[in-house]
Amino acid sequence: MVLDSAGNIVRIASKTVPDGKRQIDASLAVPVPPADRRGKKIVPAFLWDPTPYSLGVSLDQSGAVSLTADNAVSKFNAFRDFHLEKLANTDDPGLVALRNFLEQWDPALFVDCAYPVDIVKSKIVFRLNNDTNALGEWRYIHERQSTIDMISGESSEAELGLCLVTGKQLPVARLHPSFGGFGKDAQSSGAYLVSFNIGSKTIVGASSSYGKEQGDNAPVSETAAFAYGTALKSLLAKGSGHNLRVGDATVVFWVETPDRIQAETIEQMLFGALQPEDDAAASNKLRAALEAVAKGRAAQSPEFDSETRVYILGLAPNAARLSVRFWHPGTFGDFARHITRFWDDLALEPSPFKTIPAAWSLLYETALQHKAENIPPRLGGDLMRAVLTGAPYPRTLLSGVISRIRADGDINGRRAAICRAFINRNIKREEIPMSLDRDNPNPAYRLGRLFAVLERTQQAALPGLNATIRDRYFAAASATPARIFPQLTKNTTYHLSLMRKGESGGLAYVLDREMGEIWTKLDADLPRSLNLEDQGRFVAGYYHQRWTKKDKTSQDEKIETGSIER
Repeated sequence: MVLDSAGNIVRIASKTVPDGKRQIDASLAVPVPPADRRGKKIVPAFLWDPTPYSLGVSLDQSGAVSLTADNAVSKFNAFRDFHLEKLANTDDPGLVALRNFLEQWDPALFVDCAYPVDIVKSKIVFRLNNDTNALGEWRYIHERQSTIDMISGESSEAELGLCLVTGKQLPVARLHPSFGGFGKDAQSSGAYLVSFNIGSKTIVGASSSYGKEQGDNAPVSETAAFAYGTALKSLLAKGSGHNLRVGDATVVFWVETPDRIQAETIEQMLFGALQPEDDAAASNKLRAALEAVAKGRAAQSPEFDSETRVYILGLAPNAARLSVRFWHPGTFGDFARHITRFWDDLALEPSPFKTIPAAWSLLYETALQHKAENIPPRLGGDLMRAVLTGAPYPRTLLSGVISRIRADGDINGRRAAICRAFINRNIKREEIPMSLDRDNPNPAYRLGRLFAVLERTQQAALPGLNATIRDRYFAAASATPARIFPQLTKNTTYHLSLMRKGESGGLAYVLDREMGEIWTKLDADLPRSLNLEDQGRFVAGYYHQRWTKKDKTSQDEKIETGSIER
């Protein structure tokens, strides 16, 4: 809102920036929002606020401008009284203009002047008409030196304490900044990294522990609190390229280097690695660049310096608070090695991925109906910790995949890749290769292969089936093979007989030979049960056998492999 020196409105201008083909609200640095504005508590901000506070107007349930909805009357009165008291003795032209505006503004004028309804959905900052800074840029009232001095003077009145961040004696922040954008799991008013329970009239809260009140429990200076709050809000901003969601966790990352071009290059590569593009060519180029960094081959490109410091933070909301899921400082080279290793872990033939896989996409394979709200809690943070540090994958990742296979019968390539990645990393050696391993002696892997051949035999003998043994028996066969396979084998004998009597004698010979090759390396006594890891091996063996293209060993061998399940 642009004001003249008398406090009259010159114009109300939207502050937007381009986002592709559309305009979105711009982000502005403003004085710290009131930390104690929670729930229905009415607390005005200084020199800016949403329209119910700053102009006394809101929208009713029908979307029309209202002077009473959303407690607009009480909020505007609080905003006006707060500023008139603070600005009573100022002689700064910008602050005087705002004081004059508030003394004469009547919310009903908003309706009389027919201002656009979109303004009511906005936050308002104020500017003195024709006021610019030393660079000739428009300057908001809260950016004027008198305003900055006023805010600094109020901070200096706070109690001094030893700041845990800077190690200096400075005014201690009573309340810390809040952060939004964390979805339904956080309060709509924002969540806090640092906060304390204030208790009630009868119960002493955490903020009174050991005689300490509010911020004294974890003394951080107002300067440091403002600094980390401003920085984190910038990193969390939509479209910043510094954050992404993985399950219930938000991953935030940044680079420490005085070279802005180098920082932007590395940040773009990290964002592209964690949030890959759909374009295969771009993804392959990114993978090649990261692999070069991981293997120390990028020394000739200074912007790819593998020793550049990188910081990755994982945050998850819990009502009014934010929990730190993980904190991983390291070098660009370290993270490049861990991320490319993650891609290698998921390598499978035939590949179920069109481009390099994203960690967040794997979480949907553990969720009912592939919906984000059904992803197991904490799994996103635990998976990212493994991806970024090379730690073992969380057991809940494998158990979630196996549970969904048992429930929905969908044995797709992504799930098989997860099983392979978990087993190979968590036992610290490659046990399951990328492609079909006919010499793999593991009983669970071989039983998975055998199940695929039994299914193929059934399909060849009884074409047109709506459901196969996979739909009815896969879950039981992968958990209790000794109980299920004898019956399946008996049925397969019948299926082979049908094929030999028809026109599929050659295919029957090939399938029978394949079954024999698998059986010869299995003990006569099949396992009574398979543990979670072995069920993962069973899935991998099934996928390899089911979808690997067969060598043409005879003119009669015409095995249809179908399309790869994705």
